Amino acid sequence: MRRSLGRIVSGSINKGLIALLNKGENIEDYPVGALITIHGSKHSYLGIITDAGIESSDDIVGSISGSGIEEEFRVVAVNAIRDYVSRQKIEIALIGQYCDGVVRNADTTPSFYSDVLETSPEEIKMFFMEEDKKKLWNIGVPKTPKGIQAFVPIDVEKLVELSFGIFGKSGTGKTFLGNILAGYMVLYDMLRALEDPTCKRIRLLIFDMHSEYGLELKDNMGNIIAEGIAKIFSDRFVRFTPDLELAENRGLESLRINYCDLTLGDVALIAPIFGVSTSFLNYLSDFERILRKDVGLGDYWVWGLILDGHAQRRLERSPEGQKILNEIANKTKISDMSILRKRILDKIRAALGVGAELSFRSQTSKLRALLSYPYTSEERAIDIIVDNLISREGQNVVISMGRYEKETPLYMMIANLIARRLRERILEKTMAGEELETKIIIFLEEAHNFLGKETYRVSPFGEIAREMRKKGVMLCVIDQKPSELDRDVISMLWTNFVFTLTDKADVESALIGVPRAELFKKVIPMLGRQEVLIYGEAVRFPVVIRVEDYSKISRIFSEYANRDRENLNQKIDFLRKQGII
Repeated sequence: MRRSLGRIVSGSINKGLIALLNKGENIEDYPVGALITIHGSKHSYLGIITDAGIESSDDIVGSISGSGIEEEFRVVAVNAIRDYVSRQKIEIALIGQYCDGVVRNADTTPSFYSDVLETSPEEIKMFFMEEDKKKLWNIGVPKTPKGIQAFVPIDVEKLVELSFGIFGKSGTGKTFLGNILAGYMVLYDMLRALEDPTCKRIRLLIFDMHSEYGLELKDNMGNIIAEGIAKIFSDRFVRFTPDLELAENRGLESLRINYCDLTLGDVALIAPIFGVSTSFLNYLSDFERILRKDVGLGDYWVWGLILDGHAQRRLERSPEGQKILNEIANKTKISDMSILRKRILDKIRAALGVGAELSFRSQTSKLRALLSYPYTSEERAIDIIVDNLISREGQNVVISMGRYEKETPLYMMIANLIARRLRERILEKTMAGEELETKIIIFLEEAHNFLGKETYRVSPFGEIAREMRKKGVMLCVIDQKPSELDRDVISMLWTNFVFTLTDKADVESALIGVPRAELFKKVIPMLGRQEVLIYGEAVRFPVVIRVEDYSKISRIFSEYANRDRENLNQKIDFLRKQGII
């Protein structure tokens, strides 16, 4: 029989329970976030420690401290009576209950003076189930007072059914977890397809700002830890990057932007990042109309915002730039961009007045950073990306930003263009009476840029979040500041992975949807690096775990990837022998 660690003395389901630790126990062994078991008179309960503290009899301790006793003797005296003048207590949030052979959410409390016990590995399996290497995969070790070794699995089947979120401050382990989850989704899809070749396939679209999904994960010193998931499963991913040097050196596909595809909303979203004035933004729709129709630029209207003699000289240095200049010259009958600039200013002054002309003249120079991004006069990559995502024969896609990792406007343009095209293609299939052949999971880093309070209603990702779930498109929302996300977005997330957050608003936002959220507000700021609170559909009960070491899991992924590669080569050899290919 297990030794009792303490006794329940007060509390409730909604406010939490208070337990007094037995004599001989050390409060330092009971960290916030640790699992604990309670044996009531009828049922067993699972709880999470949400606070820990000490109470003392002030009059006795004060009299010893205030006496003339030498310090060394005072310490001896306090130690001798400490168990009689102090109480060590922990606060517990009930999360699960076991009774009559059934595990369920706690709907009552253990009786007064029930035993508090160390959670056993068997109980963790009973409450959280056990890895089956099909849909249940180990995600990490739960936090417990004595540090027992038992794994908690994540239900990948449930995870991919609905959108989910990963939140936490920089450096807490979000990318490590993201790679693990993406790897498990690849395995789940791969193994399920072997059993049922007709099943709907899963496709991942990963926006990889720091190139840690598409290339390698690194530590804080820049040392490589392990390969990213798209590199490990290279046969199941196609990797794109706007960094043309990276594409050439590392074998990724190049991704250039056709500015003709940008909408007024796209420009309005990125322009404030370049520091343009509110006045310019207020005129922007008028500027678009004038550039499109009055100047004759049509879809090349975005170029009209930035072209002048200096920009022309820059464009002339590349074949892509020369194609763009030729097309603009054909449309406007003007080959000198300095003359075109003057014509644009004249049209704006005539239509909108001197104030609008001055705003255009002074603010558009801030948008010329667009000239430093990889642009194209054609369009190939985005269609290829979307084709892969919606086709059963397609591959997963990762967009690694490479040297542009801090270029938020470029990241936003790429993401919005892909999202808009994806949505259009899905709606086309739907209108034609066709069902989407794949389930698409989009990993979206810095999600507040697209799903924030000011952007949610105008971003194509907002439309995807609102419209596409029933059509099979889910979001993995990744962010350091969940409080900057629109509240409706967070309410759509059915599983959340919350690393440490210290801002009160961020903590409250991250806990939207968790039962008895008040009890967990103390837990999140206390989480250590790579410790995460998980709650929602993909885990049976809220739990704090230490995420399994990615280097270890990546070796498992590599074993499956090698096996998958061997199977693929065998199929190719067979088809060649049959003369099919």
